[in-house]
Amino acid sequence: MSFNSYVRPRTLLVRGATLVAGAAVALAVVAIAATAATAKPAAGKAYPNLHPFGAPSGGVSVEVPPPPESPTLSPTITTKTTTRLYGANPFEEAVSVTQHIWPAVVPLNDPTENNNDPDRPWGVTLVTPDDPLTAITATPLIHFPDDAPILYVTSNGIPEVTLNELKRLGDTGISRFNNVDAFLVGAAANSGVENQLKSIGMKYVTVTGADAPTLADNVDKLYGSIENPDTGVPSMPGYNTAIGSMDGKDWQYLLPATHWVAHMPTGLLWVHTNSVPQHTIDALKRRGGMGNIYLFGGPNQISSAVAKQLAQYGRVVRVTNDDPVAFNAPPKDSAEATSIAFAKYYDPMGMFGWKITGPGHGFSLVNINDWQAAVASAPLSHLGFHAPLILTNSATTLPADLDAYFSSVSPFFLDSPADGPYNMTYVIGSWNQVSWDQQARVDYISEMHNRRVVGSNTGSSYSDSQPGA
Repeated sequence: MSFNSYVRPRTLLVRGATLVAGAAVALAVVAIAATAATAKPAAGKAYPNLHPFGAPSGGVSVEVPPPPESPTLSPTITTKTTTRLYGANPFEEAVSVTQHIWPAVVPLNDPTENNNDPDRPWGVTLVTPDDPLTAITATPLIHFPDDAPILYVTSNGIPEVTLNELKRLGDTGISRFNNVDAFLVGAAANSGVENQLKSIGMKYVTVTGADAPTLADNVDKLYGSIENPDTGVPSMPGYNTAIGSMDGKDWQYLLPATHWVAHMPTGLLWVHTNSVPQHTIDALKRRGGMGNIYLFGGPNQISSAVAKQLAQYGRVVRVTNDDPVAFNAPPKDSAEATSIAFAKYYDPMGMFGWKITGPGHGFSLVNINDWQAAVASAPLSHLGFHAPLILTNSATTLPADLDAYFSSVSPFFLDSPADGPYNMTYVIGSWNQVSWDQQARVDYISEMHNRRVVGSNTGSSYSDSQPGA
């Protein structure tokens, strides 16, 4: 048979007719993607538009063992522009993140190791996975000079997966804080955890508070004393503070800030929708009225009356998807929309915000219902691609606004795809939290593409999100 004899039957599976070049080809690709998303075959059953030559079988094709030197490392599922950091529970999710970031292979007695933050962390931050307010509050401790990623423990001890990771990481100790190895925050400060840390020789301090505002004030004082002992206030470049509402589920709006405070020294504090706790006022007063106060959420989360009260202690700015020029009336707000808005946001007065409106960046994609993964993935903004948090409200399909954002920051080339830059999206959690289809869609729309092709109307260049842009 001729070559065309083999090609034609497969083409018929796609459209039922011979395809023509140009627009018809593009339509066929869309049709395939749409069909794949809406009609899934049962396991082991062939579906002609997904498996034209029959369904694959036999289980995992290539068994990937961990390196002999690190037998607890777990392999990841990666594509051209995405990396799955898998976890079936919060403990595993956090371990997948730290395993990805820190190889921990240089001996502690190496002359460079105490300053070798890309190899192993300087400390760790331990929290429990049952209290979002406490876990969010702990995230400022991740940043330098602590270099202390989040790991999860229970209210009575350290699970084996976490204990093994503590041993693998073998942190150096925080030299600027008496060589402490671990911060035990909130309910993580319990005798079970403490005794297990003592048994393996880890030095720890506890950080607690009667409520979220008190704990946030204590974390702010502790981190400020380490990061900026001259004034005791976190500063880089100014006295910036991120504030969220602790009422209902409004704390979800502050989740994107967890990745920023892991990236830059920033205070993280709490208010109620209609009132300001005294401990939040105390923390702001330490800044002497010189700070920028960033409110995550609209007036339904943090009222205008609260914003006016906070303005006594610094310059107040909202981080939201609203824009009085673009919208005649405020648009519907959500934590997911806030995550996209903050990824694009930049305030030059505080040098605050990611300002990602072009390619060449990392992102962390997390289901809004998996706050534990959102918090645990904050170190991905601390080292490596410095990836801001993007929240999805669907476990199965990439929402339209996320699809549009990933498309807008996808890279294009004019001369050669080798010129770059490229994007990387970390997808955190199990297949039930963010499906394989959703990950594959992000990969598809994040690929480098030729801007000179007719119909190529998405994407941007690295200069689109450079300073001053």
